[in-house]
Amino acid sequence: VESVCQSTPLNISFRRALAGNRWEAWLHLVRRLMDVQLSQRPDQLCWKLTRNREFTVKSMYLDVINSSSIPTSKHVWHVK
Repeated sequence: VESVCQSTPLNISFRRALAGNRWEAWLHLVRRLMDVQLSQRPDQLCWKLTRNREFTVKSMYLDVINSSSIPTSKHVWHVK
C-alpha cells in the first residue's frame, strides 16, 4: 500500500478500462485516500456503542433491535 500511495500518479493498473460511473467512483475513492495518513503502528478499533469502546455482542444486538436498518461502520473507527 505504501509504495502505491507514494507514487504520483498512483502505481495501479486495472485489467479492464474504467469508464462512466466506475471512473467517477475511482476518482472519488482516490480523493478520499489522499487524506489517509499511514503509520507503522498497529491498528486499533474503537466501538462507539459502549463506554469503554470495546465491542460486545449485547451492544450490537441492542443497536440492531433499536434501529430500522442494518448497522454500518459508523460505530467503528480507526484510532491514530
